Amino acid sequence: MTAKRQQVLVLVTGATNGIGAASATALAKAGYQVIVHGRSDARCALVVEAIQAQGGTAQAELADFASLAQVRDMADRLAPQNIDVVVNNAGVWMNEAWETEDGFETTWQVNHLAPFLLTQRLLPALLKRADACVINISSSGHRSGRIHFDDVNLQRGFSGLRAYCQSKLANVLFTQELARRTQGSSLITHAVDPGAVQTQLLAQTGFNVPAAKPAGETVGRWLAAVLGPEGRDSSGDYFEPDGRRSEPSTSDTELAARLWSLSERQVAT
Repeated sequence: MTAKRQQVLVLVTGATNGIGAASATALAKAGYQVIVHGRSDARCALVVEAIQAQGGTAQAELADFASLAQVRDMADRLAPQNIDVVVNNAGVWMNEAWETEDGFETTWQVNHLAPFLLTQRLLPALLKRADACVINISSSGHRSGRIHFDDVNLQRGFSGLRAYCQSKLANVLFTQELARRTQGSSLITHAVDPGAVQTQLLAQTGFNVPAAKPAGETVGRWLAAVLGPEGRDSSGDYFEPDGRRSEPSTSDTELAARLWSLSERQVAT
């Protein structure tokens, strides 16, 4: 464990199972201080206790991303803690359309609007850190996605796949616009495809993916690539599961700016 890593505080959202829990565990094992976010106090405690049992440093933070008020409250609690890295991992797959208390389709809010709002409110504090980083967990599914600007709730034709792919494309576009807006600062941001992973979300899709691997076997390479020296060479990139940079389905700056403007309006309501 290096002294530098002991001083780096990482927030991992959706960290009570799957990719989030594996990421939090791997980061703590590497010497980072970790904030484990989740909706359940009991589930957060299990991950925190497991990390601490292995000699790591972790704390829990609760918020339901289906409530933008809870996201705001969480961000305001965390802003004074000098967070260095945010891993926006929390995500859902919905087989039926459900509207949140804020009036948005759940996939859109949890997978995109909540991390957008969280990052936006933490941004002033992040920009004061020497090596700040925002990692947005996307998916290869973004390549099949389209932002339905006039119907993000997909009221004219909902499917779990359409909603998920739309949200994962939003993650990529958000990353690109965040990179553009923070150019020249100490902050970098990247989007990551974590690959086919054995998670509760994958089970909910109903897809049979024999190649899916346990989460603990997949996070190490892309975490090392994004948080390593090579990750700071540029900002706004897209990383594959093995840590390689690749081209996402789009780098449309006008589309990314349009999404940012829409997202700002939606989280302001």
